[in-house]
Amino acid sequence: MHVWLADKLIDTQALWNVIWASIAAGVGGTAALSLAIVGATRFADLRRAGRGAGATLFAIVAITGVVICIGISTLGLYAIVNK
Repeated sequence: MHVWLADKLIDTQALWNVIWASIAAGVGGTAALSLAIVGATRFADLRRAGRGAGATLFAIVAITGVVICIGISTLGLYAIVNK
């Protein structure tokens, strides 16, 4: 009877890389999308209220969130294509 050790079958370093990258992408992507949504919502509210300076700040937050989301998606696709 053979005893198979998981260490010989599984590349644990690669597995840990996948785990931390998945967690980072999940948390980072969620946070970036949340920034975009909050920024866009607050921008619309403050613009309607006539508070231009605050609206501009939240527009920048929304744009930053969208750019980060696009960057995360682009980086993920690049990693998939070049593997």
